[in-house]
Amino acid sequence: MKQIDYKRYTDDELLDVERHINQVAFPERYKQLQDEIKRRQALGIFNVPPELPPKELNNTYWRNNEIIFEFTSISKSWRITFIATYLLVNIAILAWIIPNYYVSPLHSLHQYTTTIDDVDCRKDSVENEKTGEISDYYDIVISAYPNTFIAPNIHYSKCQHIASTLTTQADVSIWQQDGLIHQLKINQQMLLSYDYMKSKVREFRTRGLTVYFFILFALGVLSFK
Repeated sequence: MKQIDYKRYTDDELLDVERHINQVAFPERYKQLQDEIKRRQALGIFNVPPELPPKELNNTYWRNNEIIFEFTSISKSWRITFIATYLLVNIAILAWIIPNYYVSPLHSLHQYTTTIDDVDCRKDSVENEKTGEISDYYDIVISAYPNTFIAPNIHYSKCQHIASTLTTQADVSIWQQDGLIHQLKINQQMLLSYDYMKSKVREFRTRGLTVYFFILFALGVLSFK
C-alpha cells in the first residue's frame, strides 16, 4: 500500500481526513493519521480549539456559520440524549405557546358586576418582530377599584363609541378572565359580545408568539442538516 506522508498535511487537512477516512478499510492509514495528530499535540503545535478535541470534531463542527451535527460515528447513547433533549425543548415551548390560543367558553367565565371608576380608549402600538412593521391597536380600559379590565384590539370607531357610552359610576357586567374582557353589558345592552371578542382575545394573547414556531423550525433545520 502506498505510504502517505501526513507530516506534509496542514492541521485543517488532517482534521478533514480524520472526518472522512474509512477506519475499517484503511486501518494502517488511520493509525498513521492518529500518530501524526498525537505527535503534534505532544509538541503543542496542533491548532485545535481546546473545547473541541479532534475526536469530537468528527461529530460536531461549524460550516458557513452553521453548526452541523453528524450522527454517523457518534455513540448511540449520545444520539438518543441529543434527540430526547431536542424533543423535550420543543414540547416545553409548545406547551407554553398552545394554551394561549384557547379561549374559554362563555359559560365558564366569571361574570363580574361592578361600578366604573374610569374608562378610556387607549392606543397601543406594537412592532412586528419579523417585518419591523408597527401596527396600532385600540383597547377599552375599564378601571373599577381595585381591578382593571381590558377589551383588546377593538376597532377605533367602536372603541371611541364605547368609551363615550360608558360613564363613571355606571354599573356594568363584565365576563372576564385574567383581566381580559370577553363580554361587556350595561343595563342589559350588549356593548361587546363574546362572539366578537373571542378572536380579539386570542389575537391579543398570541401576539408575538408566531416567531417561536419559526425558531423551532429553524433550530430543527440547522441541527439536523
